[in-house]
Amino acid sequence: MSNHTILVCDNFGKEFLDRLSKFGKVFQTSDIDYSLPLDKVTILVVRSKTKVNKELVDIMKSLECVITATHGIDHIDLDCLNAHGIKFHNVPAQSYDVAQGVIAYILAHATNLVEGDRSMKRGEWKKTSLIGCRVTGKTLGIVGCGKIGREVARLGSALGMKVIVSDPCIQDAPGVSIVSLDELLRTSDFMSVNCPLTSGTCDLIGAEEIAKMKDGVFLVNTARGGIINEKALLDALEAGKVGAALDVLVSKTPFDDELANSLIQHERAIVTPHSIGQTHEAIEEKGEGVIKAIEEHVNSKKRG
Repeated sequence: MSNHTILVCDNFGKEFLDRLSKFGKVFQTSDIDYSLPLDKVTILVVRSKTKVNKELVDIMKSLECVITATHGIDHIDLDCLNAHGIKFHNVPAQSYDVAQGVIAYILAHATNLVEGDRSMKRGEWKKTSLIGCRVTGKTLGIVGCGKIGREVARLGSALGMKVIVSDPCIQDAPGVSIVSLDELLRTSDFMSVNCPLTSGTCDLIGAEEIAKMKDGVFLVNTARGGIINEKALLDALEAGKVGAALDVLVSKTPFDDELANSLIQHERAIVTPHSIGQTHEAIEEKGEGVIKAIEEHVNSKKRG
């Protein structure tokens, strides 16, 4: 057994932790637990909830390696890690799973599935008023065509949807049309946000952008809270301009935040706790990727 101290701020099973124990002492928490010997931690495994910044790095004086099992890395201060010579690994393992969730939202909206269930639980039989739509032939606009965006495009195409993509980083993509954001906003019937949160994408979709959209457009955000301006979205929901599905919110304590809670409670919105991409298969795949990254780091230290 090596002498590493590993802190895992993520939800993995006992088998995963047992496998990690061969590398040293292992702690698992949901976030940073300041009662633990953080100054002894050499390997840190996180998800987007945990902010790896200068404040944390200064406490973790022995830190050698940070691993995040996420697609987005806006919670990681890469400049800080580089300045301290700390290795960084990203293990994005949920491309299909998140895309599956996006399509689930779209089909739920198209079939009035959520309201059908809610109304039945209220004792209401709304068969004649709950009229949906076919998604075949509808335009699916995807903002951001990375791994998840490409999976959303593939699944949307399989449903017979016309897929268009806006992404300044790509020139072409198989089976889809590359368009400007303005054209995507004006022509989409369904819209999926799959870009990272950066200074350039914060509030990318605000009141001005929503005003350009078709009436009745359905917006899905599984990327990061803050890409869609939440106040503008709430206003659009109130006006009946849009419907929405949100797996992410700006606030990390959304029930205590008036704006976030208003979105959660709104009848035109489906809101989930950043859970739509959580599958048994994805968790297992992430675990394998994390273990591989740790093995690479430990072996490189031995060679060095």
